[in-house]
Amino acid sequence: MKQQKYGKVKIALMLVITYAFAKFQGGFASWFLFYSSLVFILYQVLAYVLMFTGLDVMREIDRNRLKDGENVIVTLRIRRRFWFPFGWNMVIEPLPEKIAGYYHPHRQVIYPWFKREIEMKYVIPSLPRGWYQLTDCEVRGGDFFGFIERKKIFPLHNDFLVYPAYRQITHWPTGDGRMSGNVHVTHRRSDDVAAVRGVREYQRGDRLTQIHWRASARGHGLKTKEFEHQAMNQVVFFLDVEKAHYPQDDEKLFEVAVSLTASLVNYTSKRSYHYGLITFQKERVHIPPAHSHSHFFRVFDQLARVMPEGEESFSRLLGRESLEYSQGVTITVITPSLEKKMLARLLELANGGRSVQLFYVHKEANLPQEITKSMQMLKANKIICQTVHLTEYEDVKRIGGA
Repeated sequence: MKQQKYGKVKIALMLVITYAFAKFQGGFASWFLFYSSLVFILYQVLAYVLMFTGLDVMREIDRNRLKDGENVIVTLRIRRRFWFPFGWNMVIEPLPEKIAGYYHPHRQVIYPWFKREIEMKYVIPSLPRGWYQLTDCEVRGGDFFGFIERKKIFPLHNDFLVYPAYRQITHWPTGDGRMSGNVHVTHRRSDDVAAVRGVREYQRGDRLTQIHWRASARGHGLKTKEFEHQAMNQVVFFLDVEKAHYPQDDEKLFEVAVSLTASLVNYTSKRSYHYGLITFQKERVHIPPAHSHSHFFRVFDQLARVMPEGEESFSRLLGRESLEYSQGVTITVITPSLEKKMLARLLELANGGRSVQLFYVHKEANLPQEITKSMQMLKANKIICQTVHLTEYEDVKRIGGA
């Protein structure tokens, strides 16, 4: 730093001047001034050497999981081994790359004086969906007289996820009993213990006769019997993240696609259906159908991280990954593209006996005639199609049907 370089020159010049003045002038006053400058220089040396010696910086965030639009509170703790007031400190906190252009890095000047520990907090407001990382913290310091200034980078790392906002859907035909997985009996009233094949976590709506009291008594919460012939509704969500399908200058289309997926996942989770998620960004994300509290957060973790950066063709991915599931599994596709390859893939799945639902996300006020004809053709082949406009999604509560 130029200021630090000039500060050293000023200190050296002050020492030379006071010494020369005491040497040639003589007397008590001139030598007292010289020795006073030595004490001042000693303070400057100690402040320079010990400013970051024994200084520790710790960072904490109030939550690791947030919802779209919420604030995160960041707490910084600065601890010092030496209580002597060497000067001031300026803390400069970085911003995650995704919001670096919207807010300025947090800067705060503190005067430790004789305190050994200082706590400071700041808020990053209205965070959009995504995965965020807070990295190295920069701390600058200087003396009270402005002669010296130093800086040091403290390697820190904190990350957190912001989940997509989702709507409370009250009606979705696929989730109202029409969905089926590997089922032998659509509804079972018998609680024959011989048919019990395991236990699972208790879900709201389970009957008392289904509770496995012996497993629950082990202290891990209520457990419910899972029968051999119990119906297991399953749905697999295919979220289109192909880069070519989303305009680079408009992020809202992709965010609506992710939020719609999150809303459907929340709907199926509340009804205790088994659900999975498949995307292919830079790496393959394959979450097989399941239902549990941890599974819900596992899916939402991926929905928070996902970005429209996929290079592989989504229609090719859909055709390859859907082969892993039986015909009873409902394949739910969320995409803004109805190109010829996609239409051919959807028709191929429907003609193969698959249960397919299509959610077409778009931003056009009026659908082009070509898209309308494509939707009619898909419906004629027993594919349930829904169009979701960007403005319509804000008020969506019921999807399809009466």
